[in-house]
Amino acid sequence: MDKARTKIKKQNRLIWAKARSVMETSNYKYSKYGEKVWIKWSLFGFFIRIFGMLLKLTPFFKKGFENAQNIVLNKVDLCFDDLPEDFEGYTILHMTDLHLDSLPEMDKTICEKIKGLKVDLCVLTGDYRQGTTGSFKKILGPLHRIVAGIRQQDGILAVLGNHDTCSMVESFEKAGITMLINETIDIDRGCSRISVTGLDDPYYYYTDQSLQALEESSKGFKIVLVHAPSMFDLSSDNGYSLYLTGHTHGGQICLPRGIPIIRHLRHGKKYYRGIWHYSKMTGYTGQGVGVVGIPVRFNTQSEITLLRLHGKK
Repeated sequence: MDKARTKIKKQNRLIWAKARSVMETSNYKYSKYGEKVWIKWSLFGFFIRIFGMLLKLTPFFKKGFENAQNIVLNKVDLCFDDLPEDFEGYTILHMTDLHLDSLPEMDKTICEKIKGLKVDLCVLTGDYRQGTTGSFKKILGPLHRIVAGIRQQDGILAVLGNHDTCSMVESFEKAGITMLINETIDIDRGCSRISVTGLDDPYYYYTDQSLQALEESSKGFKIVLVHAPSMFDLSSDNGYSLYLTGHTHGGQICLPRGIPIIRHLRHGKKYYRGIWHYSKMTGYTGQGVGVVGIPVRFNTQSEITLLRLHGKK
């Protein structure tokens, strides 16, 4: 049975890799709710670069740069009706949007923040580099150092984001990370079990394999890892209790009171930051560790999140 599952997994990954490779090199990016023309995002990137050049001429750039470098460890408690008793107090270290080449010595800062932490599970929800094309070799050294600094019991699970490439999978798995490519794994505690499903990025690279992975997962307490919040309704419909995501950077550059100028979401816009609820499902959208476009933050907080799960009493 294990050999059969392994064979099916390999076949599914080959199908996925071919589809994503085509999307990565094409002029279109595909989401669950329609395709986006790449030229529009190229134009957007041009205006961002111009804004960044102008910002560097002002005193605000230095402050924004300092804000971006100030990464905090945010501790969050979440309660669930259906959490198995054996998983009471289960801890998950959640990091998203690391963009490891976006700020100097990010790996050292991250390792300092998580030093001494003992967690049950670590999850990474995509966007490991700043660019969307080209080589990713320069982030592998920092990634290895971060992985070495994570003290976990049940592994490090990760999914890809829209800044990533399917070519990363092999290198990441060699680093000790379990990549979930529209796949589900089970974690046992005593006589209980929870399941974790990881989906490919739905913002640029959606395929129906993601929906199939949600529909084929077993019953029980289920966690889904997705780079962007946009699969919230489909995850809830398929019985998931916890949705962990990122992508938005909490807005990165926001007006006072954290009002985002841009959320980079078409579906699920109100789930751009922090804890949220949809039907019976709880979600958490991390504000990201790194930055993209311009190395600044205003009225948002770079964060690593330590989640602790509890059953409702």
